[in-house]
Amino acid sequence: MNPQDHKIFFLLDAINPHAIKTWIKRHQKITDYTAQHYAFFANRRSQVMEELKRALRDEQKEYVFDKSWSRIVSHQYSNTPLSTTGSVLSIPGGRFNVGKIDVARFPQFPALYLAENTETAYLESLGLTRNESIDGLTAKELAAAGNFSHFQITGRITQVLDLTQKTALANFYELIKDIQLPIYFRQEARVLGINPPLPVNSLDELYETIFSDEWRFAPMQLDIPANSQILGQIARSAGLEAILYTSVKCGHLALCVFPDNFKNSESCIQIVGEVADTVMDKRLDKNTYEKFLPAKWD
Repeated sequence: MNPQDHKIFFLLDAINPHAIKTWIKRHQKITDYTAQHYAFFANRRSQVMEELKRALRDEQKEYVFDKSWSRIVSHQYSNTPLSTTGSVLSIPGGRFNVGKIDVARFPQFPALYLAENTETAYLESLGLTRNESIDGLTAKELAAAGNFSHFQITGRITQVLDLTQKTALANFYELIKDIQLPIYFRQEARVLGINPPLPVNSLDELYETIFSDEWRFAPMQLDIPANSQILGQIARSAGLEAILYTSVKCGHLALCVFPDNFKNSESCIQIVGEVADTVMDKRLDKNTYEKFLPAKWD
């Protein structure tokens, strides 16, 4: 589905308070509609959930990064650089993990995000492309300000879903492609004056929704997980330990790691190089993974 079709923009200074109240009511109706829409597709997925998990597990591979990858954290978290706490405290979470959306309906789960180089790690952490800026400062200028800590990472992960190739989701797509939107949702969307979020109709379209620049819109505006977060949830539930993907920010590789699946695994992630003595827990593996999970997140 493409919930971005619900976008509504108003210049608030140009409308009166009554109109604002009307807009709020309409937005609530759209949110209620989206919740029903999401529940319908969640129910259909649940009917083939084991097959969906198997389709992802069948694509798993080992991934070794013996050359140093990167992890960027703000200075305040520089003593615990491999912690996943920030991934669940943030709104709405990361591309492949659920943070604070609606905890009652969508349980949070943590992830550790890594990138193959410093530039990618920084752009991903800010959610910027090379040409975008914050308060007039480009990503390069912000990086020069140095309000972050950089760590070099190596590792080996045994169960990785490689999304750098579209074919990795071919069997997954085959299991969901025949789900159709009931006429009720089309009629209700017409009443609300919006385009109904339609099922994806091709493998290419599925990939486009997963790697959309606007993936945050659904969780932040409509209180439902983005398609990429749904995929991450299924991958984690299937026992996969990480998702390898190409960053939409600059075209380099990135990893979303699910440390709680390291429990019975030989996978490991290690900080390398010189670090401050205050840095705690430099290795993530089956013996230490619990140290990197948030105290309360489920």
